[in-house]
Order: sequence, then C-alpha cells, then structure tokens
Amino acid sequence: MDYSKFKKAKAIPEASSMIETFRAIGYTLDTAVADIIDNSISAEAKNIWIDAEWKGKDTTISILDDGIGMNNDNLIKAMRPGSKNAKETRPKKDLGRFGLGLKTASFSQTRKFTVISKAYDYRAIYWSWDLDFVNETGSWDLIQWIPNESDWLKKIEALKSGTMVVWWDIDRLIKDSEVDNEKDQSKFLKVIASTKYHLSMVFHRYIDDGLKIYFNGRLIESWDPFMLGSKGLQTTAETLLENKAIGIKGFVLPHRSKITSQNYDRGKGPKDSWTAHQGFYVYRNNRLLVAGDWLGLFKRVIHYDLCRIRIDLPNSFD
Repeated sequence: MDYSKFKKAKAIPEASSMIETFRAIGYTLDTAVADIIDNSISAEAKNIWIDAEWKGKDTTISILDDGIGMNNDNLIKAMRPGSKNAKETRPKKDLGRFGLGLKTASFSQTRKFTVISKAYDYRAIYWSWDLDFVNETGSWDLIQWIPNESDWLKKIEALKSGTMVVWWDIDRLIKDSEVDNEKDQSKFLKVIASTKYHLSMVFHRYIDDGLKIYFNGRLIESWDPFMLGSKGLQTTAETLLENKAIGIKGFVLPHRSKITSQNYDRGKGPKDSWTAHQGFYVYRNNRLLVAGDWLGLFKRVIHYDLCRIRIDLPNSFD
C-alpha cells in the first residue's frame, strides 16, 4: 500500500499519562528486581550486588552488575521506553523482548530512578527518569541528576565495566515511612526477605552455573524446585517437541520419610507450602517464568504435592 498519498497527523503520547500507565502494570518488589537482573544477565554479568538501605522515606535500593556496561548513546537508548523491536531476532541468551523491563519495573516501585553505566575504557555516565519533572514539563526528557552523586559513581568506577540501577523515592513501598518506626522497618525487611527467596528460585539455574548474586553483602543460595541429587527422587524421560527446541520433564520428589527435616522444610520453597509449589515450572533460557502452577489443567490437591514438571522454552517461542 502506498501510504504517501494519505493525510497524516502526529499522535504523540502524553508523557506523564503514559509513564503513570507503566506504573500500573502490576509488579511486586521481587518481580521488579528480577526484571532488572534479567538485564544484568543479558549483559554477561558474573556478579550482581543488590543493596537495600533502610532510611525511612529516603530508603534506596540499588542493583549493580559487572556486565559489559554502556556508553552514553547506548544508555540513552536503554532508558527509552520500547527500546527494542519485539520482532527482531535476538541473541539466544537474551532475556528481554520489548525493551520495557528496566523502565516498567523501576517505575512500578519508584518515581525517580537512575541508571549509571560504565563500558570498558569509558568513564561512568548516568541518566535519570524523574516522574515529577516529566509531570511538570510534559516532555520525554531524562535529567542528569541523582542525590549523593559521588557516592554512587565511586561504586561503579571500582569496576572495569558494569551497570547500576538506583531506585530513590520508592513511594509504592515506603511512602511516608519513618526511619525510627519499627513497624515500618519490619514491613520493609519482610518484603526484602521475600525478594531474596524469590531470586533464589527464579535464577537458581544461573546461580548453580556460577552467577553470584549478593543481597546486602550476603551471597544468595539457589533454591532448586526439583531437589536434584536427592535420595528417592524419581524422574521421567525428557520429552522433546518442536525439533527438540522445547523440553518437558517430570519429577516426583522424595517422600518425607526419605529426606531430612531440613530438606523437607526447604522443599516448601518461597511459598512455604508443598501444595503451593506443585505443578508446572516454565523456563525461558533457564530463567524461571512460572513457578508451581497447573496452568488451568488440574486442581491443586494434596495427592500431587510431590509432582513438579519442568518445561524449557527458548526465547524464540515467546
């Protein structure tokens, strides 16, 4: 079709309304942090450091990696909503798709966030999204400002290359919180503990392959839903589909009588329930997308508590 003959009019989205829409996608803190880590893995990071510093309403959360980093042009592109074409062929290990994860995950938790990056042989550079500034100007403009700039830059300058995402003004989680309020702090620490457990499950295969994720200085251990190597574990032969691109494998976990009480409690997983963790585990490029769900095929009943089924998908089957 020849579009040149048609009359045209621009319909540019109103900036503040669009970004407020990004905030309503439905992330929790744990899923938002996991989306940031996806970018770190795609950037070939070997180490990831997550730091959550409680300061009441001034609390900050940062995610730093030692991946390949970005120069100024690439960083601005990464900060742009929809920075990827979903139809483009991606590298097999790429965990992103639409170029929205960094932005939607961050905006779901905070009104202001900064990405600082350093490519090899480059100095660190940074840009920030500030929703209050966007509302005031109505424009899609980044700003180059972050509180305590030198402290953040010092952290990334210590690496040969890498990227750090800093969330500051985390209104969804700690709005109006007081630094000396024990109830506010307890609520925050509970969410942080849940996030650590979530990451141990979502990235367990990467952690087992050598990725190191630190949370406030402590190394996160992987949580393997299939208890591989345990005495009494039963497995089915793997079924391969779509020219061996998709793999499906079943696991019947050991009966309680065959494992220690410690391993039994660990088998309950982040949801602290064997029943809640039965079902399908769907992975894309070894990254867990769905954890313990029958996908509408069966009901949860106690008789299936030991049944967990692994489905492996490549990113080409999104």
